[in-house]
Amino acid sequence: MTKRPLCLGAAGVLSGILAAAYGWSVFARALLACGVLACGILGGIFAGGYRPGDGISPAERKRTAFGAGVFLLMFALGSGRYLKAEESRQAYLGELQDGMYVTVQGQLAGKQIQKNRYVYELTSCMFRTDSSNFLQTEPVSCGGVLIYSDSDDCSIGDILIYHGEITLWKRASNEGAFDAKAYYFARGFDFAMEGPALDRKVCAKRQTAEALWQLGQRIKEVYLKTMGERDAGILATMVVGDREFLDAETKRLYQIGGLSHILAISGLHISVIGMALYRMLKKAGLPFGMAALAAAGVMYGYGGMAGWGVSVRRAVLMFLLFLGAQVIGRSYDTFCALAFAAVALLWKNPCLLWDAGFRFSFVAIFGVVWVGQSISYEKKGIGALRGKIFAASAVWFTTLPLVAWYFYEIPVYAVFVNLFMLPMMGVLLGFGAAGGMVGLLSLTLAKEVLLPCRILLFMGNHICALAGMLPGAMWIVGRPQCWQIAVYYAFLGAGTCLLHRQSEQREREKEHGRRAEQKNGGHPGVFLAGLLLLAVLGVPRSGEAELDMLDVGQGDGCYLQTKEGYHLFVDGGSSNVGKVGTYRILPFLKYKGVKKIDCWVVSHTDEDHISGLREILSSGYPVEYLAVAEQMPRDENWEELEALAEDAGTKVVWLRRGDIWHFGKATFTALHPGETEAAFGGQSVDKNEESLVLFYQEDDFTGVFTGDIGAAQEEEILTWLQKTKTGADVQKIDFYKAAHHGSRYSNSTGFLESLAPEIALVSCSRTNRYGHPSKEAVGHMQQAGSQVYYTMESGRLCVKKTDGQAVCRGYLEEKEQWWQ
Repeated sequence: MTKRPLCLGAAGVLSGILAAAYGWSVFARALLACGVLACGILGGIFAGGYRPGDGISPAERKRTAFGAGVFLLMFALGSGRYLKAEESRQAYLGELQDGMYVTVQGQLAGKQIQKNRYVYELTSCMFRTDSSNFLQTEPVSCGGVLIYSDSDDCSIGDILIYHGEITLWKRASNEGAFDAKAYYFARGFDFAMEGPALDRKVCAKRQTAEALWQLGQRIKEVYLKTMGERDAGILATMVVGDREFLDAETKRLYQIGGLSHILAISGLHISVIGMALYRMLKKAGLPFGMAALAAAGVMYGYGGMAGWGVSVRRAVLMFLLFLGAQVIGRSYDTFCALAFAAVALLWKNPCLLWDAGFRFSFVAIFGVVWVGQSISYEKKGIGALRGKIFAASAVWFTTLPLVAWYFYEIPVYAVFVNLFMLPMMGVLLGFGAAGGMVGLLSLTLAKEVLLPCRILLFMGNHICALAGMLPGAMWIVGRPQCWQIAVYYAFLGAGTCLLHRQSEQREREKEHGRRAEQKNGGHPGVFLAGLLLLAVLGVPRSGEAELDMLDVGQGDGCYLQTKEGYHLFVDGGSSNVGKVGTYRILPFLKYKGVKKIDCWVVSHTDEDHISGLREILSSGYPVEYLAVAEQMPRDENWEELEALAEDAGTKVVWLRRGDIWHFGKATFTALHPGETEAAFGGQSVDKNEESLVLFYQEDDFTGVFTGDIGAAQEEEILTWLQKTKTGADVQKIDFYKAAHHGSRYSNSTGFLESLAPEIALVSCSRTNRYGHPSKEAVGHMQQAGSQVYYTMESGRLCVKKTDGQAVCRGYLEEKEQWWQ
């Protein structure tokens, strides 16, 4: 490490940004800097072959002192750069409100097509909060702006002035959900504008960038005309970075196979295309300088056509450094090139450190290079195969914590799928690029050129599908905690250093003419180390009882975890959020590391209570039991749900009033409905009135789930409780799920005063046509002594028992910073 001061500088920038972002004190920042510096220097010394008793030369001391100075300087610069950028952003964002009318000026830097709409990426932006002329008053500089337009009337490089309403990015309101604010802030975009009016346009003098983008669109059209839409969407994503026709099913398929990384243009694409071109030009007789210049120009243009994503910028920058080293006759060090690329990208936008693409791109390359330099193997025969296995394993093991962090599950067979598919990527990309260019002249000839691509994509799709059919294909681990990631990488680093030392020892034995013996414990040791690393990420979460009411918009969805590890769910649907099961409920469960639901309760079959559950059952996520009221009306919604449950292997349990279902020490007691002949006679029955009402109890943690019952049903429940022993338990409960989303026709005073809940939870959307929650219902809850919480204000609501007191925390209130 001391021989690579640039790497120490990059580590300093990273540490400085983190220290500034987390708002630590000056002392804590200094302590962090010293700790990272010490680890880096010691790691470099020991990895370089240092042994106890060896002396440290004066030259090494000077390098160490110089490296320490570089680290501390870059630490200070990185910290200052982040603070300046974030303070500036927060200053002008404080002036903006969602729906505010503004005038924005910026340069069109890129385009995308999403759902038949054009997305313009404006950079170097300025805005005013009224429609005054930019030339007459001083505008405010800001970050990037996304413009959503139905037409494409502008060219990349144009200076554009729009006026219209802005849309501020929304935070995720549940764990596991997509966080638009964090995603776009990390990429430098502060807000969006939907269909604004174009006030003025200054055309760019050079149309090169627009021509490159149009070339990418024409190549995509070639794929669409010569291949099926699905294969065309995959190939267009790989070759030109256009995701317009990449469907969600394909992305999920490649995620299961561990091939998601090939669906983004990265170093693999740049190295395959760029190195092939560079070598071809050299073989054609061009001098080093001319070949390098031509290859650099082509790859720079390719980056522009691909849209200059984070991984593309990193890969092109490293490729240019490689060519520069070739021209001037210097050795190329991948670690230094990687460090330079990181500093360059983070200096322009420090918030990229929280971008998933940035993290995956750099960590994957670091892993490949680190393992590649730590392990020696023959370049031919079995040695070459071993090298490919180690390379595929390196990518998998180094990115595993990131996969768990962002996707909450791990593709178990990814190493084997990558081992089979990665060697074919050169052929796929080569023929894909060639076929796209040939298709500009002849579609008939392009079909022939693209034939290998169709074959390889067919194989890749079926290999991923086969991997998904194997037992345990996706291992749900939940989002790992920071200590798990730290321990994981510490073990991985130590294991790699040991392999490096063994490799060096074998090389020394070869130099002295001795036969390099393979230690019997070598490969089993690596295998056991791999299992240990996986075990670190798979550490189960603490068995603490908790209730989570998810923010599902206008609907209901509650998750229960018992102390003994049972996972229960009550309802799960929404009337105003599309695919709520796919994008809110299922990601939440995976985030929590929940591998299956032991019992899913359905209070009744209105859409806002079951729409998400239908998606869960269709997805294959395991649900062991479905609990419904015996008196529930058998309508069309129930018939569909029952069929899905049967297909999924989920057993249906019918509950009647007074039934008690045990989950270890936890119990569900059915309080409603009672006998209703209309439910069996086919007469019209109000499903809300027949909602299944449950009393939950585990030791001293108690609560009531009310479905959508009204005041009459609440009175009926009270009458029944007074006649049974259960009534003594259903008092002074910890939590109360507000009936019918806080309707004024429910949540009666007598019912609430009898239950006397400490906490009342209201699940509803901020904008709904029903007037939920009503002032009357909220007033009744408060009169009963309850603290009232709303998903529309706080997002997911989590209730736990702490020191004998029920405590509720809102998800949005826990996230003080956009990157948390």
